[in-house]
Amino acid sequence: MNSSAYFASSFFIDESHHLYVCGNNSYNQLAYAQASSQYLPLKTMDDVSQVAPGEYHTLILKTDKTLWVVGSNDYGQLGTGNTNNLGTPKQIAENVIAMAAGKNFSFYIKSDHTLWAMGNNVFGQLGNGNTEYQYTPVKVMENVQAVQAATAHTLILKTNGTLWACGNNSAYQLGDGTDKHKSTPVKIASGVVQMSAGNQFSVFVKSDGSLWGVGFDGAGQLGDNSTYTVHNPKQILNDVAEAATGYGHTLALKTDGTLWVAGLNDFGQLGNGNAGNMGRFEWVLKDVTSISAGSSHSIAIKKDGSVWTTGSNGSGQLGTGTGLSDRNHFEQVKF
Repeated sequence: MNSSAYFASSFFIDESHHLYVCGNNSYNQLAYAQASSQYLPLKTMDDVSQVAPGEYHTLILKTDKTLWVVGSNDYGQLGTGNTNNLGTPKQIAENVIAMAAGKNFSFYIKSDHTLWAMGNNVFGQLGNGNTEYQYTPVKVMENVQAVQAATAHTLILKTNGTLWACGNNSAYQLGDGTDKHKSTPVKIASGVVQMSAGNQFSVFVKSDGSLWGVGFDGAGQLGDNSTYTVHNPKQILNDVAEAATGYGHTLALKTDGTLWVAGLNDFGQLGNGNAGNMGRFEWVLKDVTSISAGSSHSIAIKKDGSVWTTGSNGSGQLGTGTGLSDRNHFEQVKF
């Protein structure tokens, strides 16, 4: 089982490549025909290998490497050449190996490691050198292995392990030491293996297991025991395998399978039993193999394949079907 989340929706893919969804579906972004929230995991598609959700749109990669899109398209983020919303998934590309969705913009990487982008570009977050909306996919870079998108900025990992960033930089989240927006990606680090982009902050993991953070830190989401904005990437934790970010919180999965959390906790998204913000990383779970974060909720998958969620549940995104109340501790989701 693996998971992905954004805003108030959650997605799960089981070992048989079935896609299960729950949460907000106001624009059919769950690939579910009825535009209503789903409170329990619902199977919607087969043969799915990856999902990248945006705020109200979703990119779905099938096992045959075809890319499908669904949901809101007001900025052209679906890459269909217009701004018409899609209530059912539509194929837009093939030979795709990875993708990412921001608030209202999207990326995908083809098997030749070229990066393509579409949608809102007001801050230059598409990285194609201008700030014009893109209604059809535009080629951005070559030699790309991964991409992450947030509210209005983007992190790009190249095949040589260098990390690049573009888009909104008002809180120094691009990590280049300035607060100037960038419409062309700038290199900010080397030796990177994984990264995640939150709202006005960024984190990344290096090959030595060190976790680094930069940008807005007002809720302590960088976990450096401070609330001051960080202008240049700063090392904040060791022995990290993977990191995930929400609107203002960070999840760090350590190499020993323990899950550590920091930052905004107004909906209980840290899963530590209370609703107080955390300025330093705190341990909350063990035996975890993968993580993901929505705007204000968190998902952890344990080594036995079980799925656990915590945080905001106003649209049923926790998938527990036990009402819409938020939760400040991890609870298992039943499939």
